Amino acid sequence: MARYFTIMQGLRGCYMPDSCNIIKCETRRELKSALQWEAGSINDCGFQGLSKRAIQWAAAKAWRDAAPKARGAGAILPYGNRDIGRPYALEISPATRGEYLEQEGN
Repeated sequence: MARYFTIMQGLRGCYMPDSCNIIKCETRRELKSALQWEAGSINDCGFQGLSKRAIQWAAAKAWRDAAPKARGAGAILPYGNRDIGRPYALEISPATRGEYLEQEGN
């Protein structure tokens, strides 16, 4: 059974995210791959905090939180650099099929 996730990235707090999209994943491995792709572009810009271990933890937590009877909120991975700390975050939260279809325009 497919699960749906919102992936947001940008400043933490009350600010609008720099990017936000909803994805459909059939397996946890597929979710982990999507998070690694997102983290790769962030790490290429010189930021720190999105290690492979952190990505694995976030994928596992978000997958559990998106289970049909679960009520979890997903996972947040802070990142930044030495000069500014970690004011940014990669957030993964459960989404619905309706939200996914709305984004896709169906």
